[in-house]
Amino acid sequence: MPTDIKQILTKLGLTESEAKVYLSMLKLGEHGVQQIARESKISRTAAYEIVSALQKKGLVSEITRGKKNVFAAEDPEKLEAYFEQRIKDIHTELDTLRRVTPELRVMQGGGDKSRVRFFTGEEGLKALYRDVELVAPRELLEISNIDAVYQFLDAKLLDSARQVINYDRTRVKMLHRGEPRKHSKGVQLRRIGADAGEYQGDIWIYANRIAYINFVTRLEVVIVDNQIFSDTMRALFMTAWNQSKDTILGENGKV
Repeated sequence: MPTDIKQILTKLGLTESEAKVYLSMLKLGEHGVQQIARESKISRTAAYEIVSALQKKGLVSEITRGKKNVFAAEDPEKLEAYFEQRIKDIHTELDTLRRVTPELRVMQGGGDKSRVRFFTGEEGLKALYRDVELVAPRELLEISNIDAVYQFLDAKLLDSARQVINYDRTRVKMLHRGEPRKHSKGVQLRRIGADAGEYQGDIWIYANRIAYINFVTRLEVVIVDNQIFSDTMRALFMTAWNQSKDTILGENGKV
């Protein structure tokens, strides 16, 4: 049974039309679009579009012959190299997909059912910031022990993760223990009184989510998606907020 080359090319990622035109061009050699369309049994307009698509993939070259431009299929070795690179790119994207799969699950339908996501390590922190970017809340409420954050977290990792938050869109209120480092102008700070007790973790409240962050034993992030829970925590936060005083920062963002 003869090998169905067109089927192989389509399974590797070319469309059926792209495979048909590429194989026709291999047979023709250097020719104009009109001849390519005739050989491929497609319209001239479609041939132009497909030849252009194959050019972008590096599988077709355009050559000037006098006053006329003609096209030629690249050597099959370039076709092999194109698919090898495509496979590498797919593996890279697949690895990225595996990392964000827990975040995709929370996007599934399910009515009012609560969802809980658990992350560990640096990817957990990045997942939290990506979730904030995805939700794009108008307000983010945070309870933080700033000294613990900078003691147990890499400052470069923290600064990198923070880049996704648009402080013009999302107002941030932070109740804090410890001494503030440089903060965005979009962050309003109030200090928690000493009588509130000691703590080292972080809590974030945004949209219908509550996030709990543990820095001490190992980096852990738990995100709970539930409107009732987040509304309750928001009410508790605002009670403490209204009883606290603004932290006065200098021009450099520090106390």
